[in-house]
Amino acid sequence: MKRQFFSIGKISIVLNHDPALDIVLDPALYNFTSEPVDSPDMVFDLNVTSPFPDITACKRIFTTAPGGLWTILGSPDKNGYIISLQNMERDERPYKTVQTDKRFSRFLIHHRPNTSGRVAPLEYPLDELAVSGHLNLNGIGIILHSACISFNGQGYLFSGVSGSGKSTLSEIWRKDGETDVLTDERVIIREVDGKLRAYGTPWHGTAQIHRNADAPADKIFFIKHGKCNRARPISTTDAANRLMVRCFPTFWNREGMDFTVDFCIRIAGGIDCYELEFIPDESVIEYVKGLG
Repeated sequence: MKRQFFSIGKISIVLNHDPALDIVLDPALYNFTSEPVDSPDMVFDLNVTSPFPDITACKRIFTTAPGGLWTILGSPDKNGYIISLQNMERDERPYKTVQTDKRFSRFLIHHRPNTSGRVAPLEYPLDELAVSGHLNLNGIGIILHSACISFNGQGYLFSGVSGSGKSTLSEIWRKDGETDVLTDERVIIREVDGKLRAYGTPWHGTAQIHRNADAPADKIFFIKHGKCNRARPISTTDAANRLMVRCFPTFWNREGMDFTVDFCIRIAGGIDCYELEFIPDESVIEYVKGLG
């Protein structure tokens, strides 16, 4: 058995598979390769030979169909979940089925090699869905639609929906010699020793920035394009609401949802939050730095 180890947001992960298999992983994930650990937080076992589990009698809990690719079902023994991955517009049956425990800590992936003999066990959306669920269900943190930078020991997040300018801002900050850009698309926020910290992830945007690094979460800017650079402080309630619609909560699990709501309120009340209009040029760098 071959074991490949990764660490994302200080979550230790192992993928176990037959060493003879031709495994395909997202190139960004290799930046998050780690040393072996005795007890990983998340364990993925790959099975390419056994029949897929029969899900016809399983209760559907949540689905992203028809536009999305995944569905969460209750397992027959009621001790966990089944994740069914299927393109409803193209596939007659799931192309991948995953059995998991209730804490999203152990996963058995049923998948088949493609016509070239290659197999992609952790391809999107499974990798992000699994980590996000593990963070929420275990009360650890959240994944947020956000770019993240670090300079002078401070960490700033620039959160927004698709098209709001996360990758654009990341490319601009990249030109600043004093700044490290951790991610242009997805960031993990978790509490460590009573402090909020932000972690880069492999799930990047068009700027393709995905550093395995972290920074303190000192400020969050909810961004949008504008005719000038202008930031205004927003209330805790407003910030918490914006965080909720920009993160990846477990809609299908009440306990996970309760944690996500509480954690978004904790973030919103614990750091400075702003709405930021910006011009897509280097003037925004000096403007943001000038906020102190």
